[in-house]
Amino acid sequence: MKRTLVLTAALLTLVVAPLVAGNDEHHTIKTRLSGYQETPQTINSPGSGEFKAKIRNGGTAIDYELTYRNLSSNITQSHIHFGRPATSGGVVLFLCTNLGNAPATVPVPQACPTTNPATITGTLTAADVIALSGQGIDSGEAGFAEILKAIGAGAAYVNVHTVTRGPGEIRGRLRGN
Repeated sequence: MKRTLVLTAALLTLVVAPLVAGNDEHHTIKTRLSGYQETPQTINSPGSGEFKAKIRNGGTAIDYELTYRNLSSNITQSHIHFGRPATSGGVVLFLCTNLGNAPATVPVPQACPTTNPATITGTLTAADVIALSGQGIDSGEAGFAEILKAIGAGAAYVNVHTVTRGPGEIRGRLRGN
């Protein structure tokens, strides 16, 4: 009888503990950005950067930090795009913009620092997702879950756009752990 209780308690610990801990777990995403990852044309740029993020609250928020340096000109905007390596994809999440071009369907993104180097930080949630009907990305919670799935599959990237390099100067592929 005691053995059965001990085994049952052990099994419950193995099954329930990960479920409870899952809500507080942080999944880390890191990438380095360079012109060599840009597409459709690879760019020889002295610019570089790092993007670090933590997916938290059971997959309902992304806390991020973007650092960039040595860009050819001032940054105009930065986003997370839905697209595989060597392909371009639509903007799904704004990190910052100086162009006032965010759709009215999402909160106004922060301004990009025009200093070079610079670091920006923020938190992204379902409210920030831009639907891409042509690529099958929904808005809101469903879209946020779809983007997290795309990040896990390596089908999303961060791009930093500058005055000189409007389509993008540095880029880094996102992959979840």
